[in-house]
Amino acid sequence: MSKGVLQSRTLAAKAFTVVAVNIMRVFIPIFSVALITHAAVNALAASQLTIYTAASQDELKKIESAFRNEIKDVEIRWVRDSTNAISKRLRAESGQPKADVVWGVAASGIADLAADGYFLPYSPKEFTSLDRRYSDGQTPPRWIGLRVWANALCVNRDLMAAKKLQMPERWGDLLDPAFKKRIVALDPSGSRTGLMTVFGWRSLWGSDGAWRYMEGLHRNVAIYMRGGNAPCDLVARGLYPIGISYAYRVAKYIAKGRPIELIMPGDGVGWDVEAMAIVQGTPYVETARAFADWIIGQTAMKLQSRQFGLMSRQENLFEVRFYPEKLKDALVPIDFEQHANERENLLAEWRLRFGAKAEPEQ
Repeated sequence: MSKGVLQSRTLAAKAFTVVAVNIMRVFIPIFSVALITHAAVNALAASQLTIYTAASQDELKKIESAFRNEIKDVEIRWVRDSTNAISKRLRAESGQPKADVVWGVAASGIADLAADGYFLPYSPKEFTSLDRRYSDGQTPPRWIGLRVWANALCVNRDLMAAKKLQMPERWGDLLDPAFKKRIVALDPSGSRTGLMTVFGWRSLWGSDGAWRYMEGLHRNVAIYMRGGNAPCDLVARGLYPIGISYAYRVAKYIAKGRPIELIMPGDGVGWDVEAMAIVQGTPYVETARAFADWIIGQTAMKLQSRQFGLMSRQENLFEVRFYPEKLKDALVPIDFEQHANERENLLAEWRLRFGAKAEPEQ
């Protein structure tokens, strides 16, 4: 090999080395930053979730314990409030969300938020195991319904017999003058159960028909209570013969041996569903999705079914004694988004017409 060729090759090798070193100087920091960023994202995804909920404190402990048994590196920060307060809070935090997930809130209170883009659409891994009628109609869903509660009449058999009153079979039977001041109903501005009752009547008869019905019912109502449990509590104590309530509460009193009858009006009943959704803008998207996957699984759904006789996933649940077997067939169609948008106007009108008999706010 000639001396000239050798020198050329040596120079080329040196030039290659210089270029390679310069390339490494540029890309090693970029690659390092990418690795650090990836690790940071994973750390974020696996560290914590802030969940807004209306569920009870006792239930939250059970849910968190079961969740962390399966997903151990995630801490849950619960923020408890009413569905209405949570809805207002999410709107106030628009653009800078502080929640990652909402769970255990009424669909009627968040459906308008979903329509306004506050939730991240997601289909959990076992979503096909759920009854779609209880979730948002979009694909993928913006919110997912988990556990259903529905209207029922709570009737005291002893009082009905003593006063020789006929057992009601349909909503219209409650308009009988014989029931004057003998019915306990709900204030929809103080109770989600009361609100779903009115929504149910609107679904059955339209807005005008529902108002006509409520005007007739008002003549027989003794008082409108603010708490969803209150009407059946008063009926079980023998203070009134009929209360407009929800099925689970009535079934519990029957199980306790009280002289209570659970009646599903033959026209159909209003209902609502506790839902979950992932908040748009959360930095913990993957962890939020992991929670959604877990919360609709069999283990979590069974745990959530202790106080609900009807779930969007029906297999392997806790049995609720005396719960109506055909409740599902009695549910009227509900447009949660429409009702959410009309809620404030409806409540203002209701207070004007019927507020004089409402239980005072505490």
